[in-house]
Amino acid sequence: MEAHSSADGVIRSHLAGRRWDMGILIPEINYQPAAPVTVPPPATTIFRLAVPPMHGPVVQQMQTNLKQKGFDPGAIDGVFGPHTQAAVTALQLSLGFTPDGEVGPITAKALGITL
Repeated sequence: MEAHSSADGVIRSHLAGRRWDMGILIPEINYQPAAPVTVPPPATTIFRLAVPPMHGPVVQQMQTNLKQKGFDPGAIDGVFGPHTQAAVTALQLSLGFTPDGEVGPITAKALGITL
C-alpha cells in the first residue's frame, strides 16, 4: 500500500526497484519483526532534492540539458533545487518514466549526461 499522491490517494502498487525515505506504521495493525534486509548503496550518486542541496558541475549540466529539451529548471546555477526537481519530474512524465524527480542512471541517460 502506498500513499501515492493527492491525485491518486492510497494505491496498491509494486515496490521493487524504488527507493524509500520514509514509512509509517498504521495504528491497530499488529506488526511482526522480520529479518533485516540489506540494501546495497547505489552504484552511482542519485541526484535529488536534499538538505543541504546537492550541487556541482553535474547538476549544472543537468539543468542545461533540461532547458535544451524544453523543461525549465530555473536558474542554471548548479544547485539541485525545487525548480530543477520539477523540470526533472516533467521530463520523466513526458518519457513515461516513474516521476520521482530524481536523476539516477535512467534519467541521466535520457538527459545525455554521465553520473
